[in-house]
Amino acid sequence: MSLKKGAPNLLKTPQIFILETRKTIMVSMGLVLKDKEKIVVKVSERFLCDGFYKITMSEIASELHISKKTIYKYFPTKEALVESAIDFFTGAVRADVEKIVNSKENSVIKFCKLIERIWNIFLKVSDKWLNELHTFMPETWKKVDDFRAKMIFKNITKLIEQGKKEKLINDYPTPIIMNVFLSSVRATVNPEFVINNNFSLLQAIDSTFEILLNGILTEKGKKTYKSFKKRIKQ
Repeated sequence: MSLKKGAPNLLKTPQIFILETRKTIMVSMGLVLKDKEKIVVKVSERFLCDGFYKITMSEIASELHISKKTIYKYFPTKEALVESAIDFFTGAVRADVEKIVNSKENSVIKFCKLIERIWNIFLKVSDKWLNELHTFMPETWKKVDDFRAKMIFKNITKLIEQGKKEKLINDYPTPIIMNVFLSSVRATVNPEFVINNNFSLLQAIDSTFEILLNGILTEKGKKTYKSFKKRIKQ
């Protein structure tokens, strides 16, 4: 799959895809997946990889070895199924990101791990999925964009304030930094931009974060960043 080319090796640990992780956690906690949860887990994985527009309820039922009647019992329309898949996905993203942000490491390492985790997430997300969401369910896309904005504002703000105290991030006004971050991500990491400029979402993510991060790091922060990247590549 072309999206996998050029992924940065910021961490030595094996890539753990977020949907698989959340599903494993649910099982390890002894939670038996009921029909509704099984459907959501399956369609989340399928939609993220293949999009949703041309996938029928019959295909989903066949893959899950259940009847269409069972699917419609919980999800009256495919749009409702897409909404539930997004709720599942964003919930997993929130938990994963907050675990990194609330760890005991310095802000630069947290940024590096956050970028790596975002890469891992988007290795499972096709451009087709986001383009279809943007085109055929614009209100739902707005919901995703709002979620993204809130996650960026909440968690990047924490890292910026931590980095300033550590003298790893320049003491620019946090609201200005946040506005630059949020505007940049919204402008470049979106279906319309990557399609019009012949980029992949992964390329957009990598370049955007690299430019933004190098723009706010102090000399000490840049040394820490380079040292961390050099250490993990060994």
